[in-house]
Amino acid sequence: MNNPGSQLTFFSKSSDWQDPLTGTNPQPGDRSTFVNFSPRDEVVAKLNDVLRAQLESATRGNASGPQSWPFRLAARCWNLCGVLFGIFSRIFLLAVIANVPLLQLIGFGYLLDAGGRAARGDRWSLFRESLTRASRLGGILLGAWLLIWPVRIVSGFWLDASIIDPTSEQTAFLKVLQWVFLVATVAHVIAAILCGGKLRYFFWPLVAPFSIFVWLVRRSSATRKILEGALGWLMPKFVADICSVKPIGDWFLPAIFVKKLFVGELYGKSRDAVWDFLAGFEPVRYFLLGLKGFGGTLVWLALPTLLLAGANSEKQGMAGLFLLLGLIVSIPVFTMLPFLQANFAIEGKFRRFFEVRNVLKQFGRAPFAHLLSLLLILVLAVPLFLLKIEQIPAELMWTLSLLFIALGWPSHWLAGWAVRRSAKKEKPVRWWIRYPVQFLAGPVSFAFAVFFFLSRYVSWNGTLSLLENHVFLMPVPFWLG
Repeated sequence: MNNPGSQLTFFSKSSDWQDPLTGTNPQPGDRSTFVNFSPRDEVVAKLNDVLRAQLESATRGNASGPQSWPFRLAARCWNLCGVLFGIFSRIFLLAVIANVPLLQLIGFGYLLDAGGRAARGDRWSLFRESLTRASRLGGILLGAWLLIWPVRIVSGFWLDASIIDPTSEQTAFLKVLQWVFLVATVAHVIAAILCGGKLRYFFWPLVAPFSIFVWLVRRSSATRKILEGALGWLMPKFVADICSVKPIGDWFLPAIFVKKLFVGELYGKSRDAVWDFLAGFEPVRYFLLGLKGFGGTLVWLALPTLLLAGANSEKQGMAGLFLLLGLIVSIPVFTMLPFLQANFAIEGKFRRFFEVRNVLKQFGRAPFAHLLSLLLILVLAVPLFLLKIEQIPAELMWTLSLLFIALGWPSHWLAGWAVRRSAKKEKPVRWWIRYPVQFLAGPVSFAFAVFFFLSRYVSWNGTLSLLENHVFLMPVPFWLG
């Protein structure tokens, strides 16, 4: 935002004096040209600087939000609710995508990118921006879904009436009422989306009387005088926050709609905003990242998965051999694969999946972080195995994807966090600390490999469940099972 004070001159100089050395007119605030200023010019320049500083301070104060602690506390609670709603919206959207073949690669790409963001050390503002976008889309879906319920209720009444007596006046009236509700609901949802898609826009008729009353009371001069007399001596900032109101065209949906309509921004600007909003989700980037990540992960998991699946062989001695080889191969694969995925997600380069030496160096620089993250990653994977013991109703299959995203998201973040910890250190820790910690990663991976193998005996998909390695692979459309 441009600084309004930088374009204002509050006082004028006494003359059009020019610097004899530079031939230029000195500007207020330029101390390098005050050598030959008259005393009056010096005072004028100082006054200009003081007034400009006051204007800048006032501008910053207005832009910094509420000043009193009750309003600041309410703003922080509101922001926290927004973050939590954004997280839930993101999980829900990714869970929905996880149940659509091919589109599930977008969800897998996002999970990988979560590890890449942690490994790069991205700022909270970038993560908050993505959550804000997910929160807005989640609010649109929630608002539209809730507004559909009156139409569904009226449609149910009309259906019951048409079954009892299709030619009755009540049936005809309910049919007309159903269409009226449907048209009004669609128009209301479109208007809310065009005006910004905030969740409160979908329910403005319910809160409009109360909101307008509060708005009128807060902007009243009588209210300010009463509050200043009662609380001004004790909490002047609180009174200022109460009486600080936004223009009605910034928060009231009909006023926003009319303003956009008369300015000519209702269609063009709203269309561009919707397009930019959807493009901000970067579905193509996440799809390509998920596709390459799936290919690289599959290369690593192919051999141990086939060996563990071969333990089902009926030939004498072959089942035990396949099981032994599968468990042995699984130990290094399960130990390094989370961190190989995190390194791949940093830049999205496929060759990062095969930089084993780099992962070993990172493990040596931050062994405790790697061991802790590996342990938590494998522990977070256990609940989904347990929920596949008994097949749940088909209409609830999609809830497994919710759990997959909710547990997979922090798992990938933990791997990226360990990689980030190692990047902050230039040298590995001492060998007598590094080697024992690295050795402990083997038993952890071995224990998970045994658990992973035994899960096929309790899963409803049997041996095929080994192909649903949700610890490292993309979300599985469980309804296909």
